[in-house]
Amino acid sequence: IMFPHPRPESIDFFERSISNHSKTRWLERLEDCRYVIHRKGLPSYEVLITDYYTLGLADYLEIKEEYPLIQGIVTLSNWNGYTHQAKATAKQQNVGIFIMSELLGALNWNEPHKYIKKDPEGNIVFFGKC
Repeated sequence: IMFPHPRPESIDFFERSISNHSKTRWLERLEDCRYVIHRKGLPSYEVLITDYYTLGLADYLEIKEEYPLIQGIVTLSNWNGYTHQAKATAKQQNVGIFIMSELLGALNWNEPHKYIKKDPEGNIVFFGKC
């Protein structure tokens, strides 16, 4: 599968951020953009990091076909996002789609795909494009 790979500085940021997260025991790189986050007191979590500007349903389905055991997909750049359809379909299949800040929150949850980012007033924050 060909998917947009993150820039080297984005990969470095991901690795540093995850390695320094309070729930991370260690970060294992399986291949180019695929990692297992071994967490303290919680199940390990396998993620694929990408650089989709807008990760859509077709993108999600291609990734899931290539990596059937993937548990999370992260589109790293700050301006990236995903569609409602991709996020909802992935969640139904127990897969999380995140931007980086969402992943950092989701790692605290036993089932990260159920994580929902909220603003200080309790409103859901969605990083989708449409």
